[in-house]
Amino acid sequence: MRSPHGRLRTPMRVTAATFVLVTGMIASVGCSTGSAGAPAPRTPSDLLLPTSDLPPGFAAEALSVSDLVAGNRAGIDAARTTRVTPEYCVPTADADLNGELTADNSAVLAGRGGSGVLVELVTKARRDIDADRLATTGRCARTTTEITTGNLAGSRVVTEYTEIAPPEIDGGLGAGEQMLLTRSEVTTTLPDGGVRRQVGFAGYAALDRPASGPVTVQLTVSGAATPAADPPTDPTEPVDSAAMAELFGDAIGRVTVP
Repeated sequence: MRSPHGRLRTPMRVTAATFVLVTGMIASVGCSTGSAGAPAPRTPSDLLLPTSDLPPGFAAEALSVSDLVAGNRAGIDAARTTRVTPEYCVPTADADLNGELTADNSAVLAGRGGSGVLVELVTKARRDIDADRLATTGRCARTTTEITTGNLAGSRVVTEYTEIAPPEIDGGLGAGEQMLLTRSEVTTTLPDGGVRRQVGFAGYAALDRPASGPVTVQLTVSGAATPAADPPTDPTEPVDSAAMAELFGDAIGRVTVP
């Protein structure tokens, strides 16, 4: 989730009761001709990556859709008081999508490792990937965000985005489908001169397949921020670009592979 600090890792808390979508099995009674009923469409929870596909060193953590929405909302609200340069690079896709997410139309997988946090979201709601592309590529590949309120007021955040070649899909993308995969490097200069750095990845796909219907697949992996220092230290990537592309391909394959 993009925030005033670039792609800030999504807050997670481990709860006693985890969010689970349960799909009922419906038995169809065939007619006298013996024709079989069509299989039930796969739900967002069916389309999530299995926990066994988490990157090495990552373990699954409990995160409900409502937890995700609340964490996103905090970052979105904080971003409203920042100043982004160029001004036409202000991100909008997260805010537009967040209000559409519910436990009925979405499912979440979360994992944490020593090097960062992973969150996958599969939802029937549509993400505006064109808006993501506008805010992270071309003239918006490098943005500066000034924080004007709160305990980080006066901080300056420079985010540099690099577009990564998306994974190939057998048969290619269908009409209206699209993907975007980026790496971000965030440098935050605090009012006292200390500098923190962080690397993250984000993959977005809007897909529409017979077994799933229209779905959005969103995968973010955010690395840990370095301690504030001057000069700054090098950040640790939570995964490398090739591993992220492969993992994003696996996530998309859960939808595109029959």
